[in-house]
Amino acid sequence: MRSIQRQRGATLITALFFLMIMTLYAISSVNMNTINFRIVGNMQAQKVLDASVQDAIEQVLSGMTQFNLTPAASTASTAMGTVDIDAPVCIDSQIATGYSAVQQDIIPEDNTWEVVARLTDSVTGAVSTIHQGVEIRMLAGNCP
Repeated sequence: MRSIQRQRGATLITALFFLMIMTLYAISSVNMNTINFRIVGNMQAQKVLDASVQDAIEQVLSGMTQFNLTPAASTASTAMGTVDIDAPVCIDSQIATGYSAVQQDIIPEDNTWEVVARLTDSVTGAVSTIHQGVEIRMLAGNCP
């Protein structure tokens, strides 16, 4: 009879202990999900910025006016804002293979250009900078 009286409340304490552990587990799960949602949201925002900058680079590449002896910086409008595009830089120039023209000024060259574009998100302050290389076959003398 004495051992029964000593054990009164032991079940209650054990149940409360397990309830406390389960509550802590639930709270940590909710916190972890919130953090994961923020991470995914930030990654999505970064990918949207990257896509906007890539779109601006494609706009520059579609117009050959940027690729000449005096390239200039420019801007391009996208859905996310205005993208600043540095003047394209000619990195390398090689005479195109397979041509037998004798005059040096009309032999085509394969010019490698680097285009750098950046966009800053006005809401989050995130910056996306993309360096894009492109090889363009042009007439000789277009790569300074």
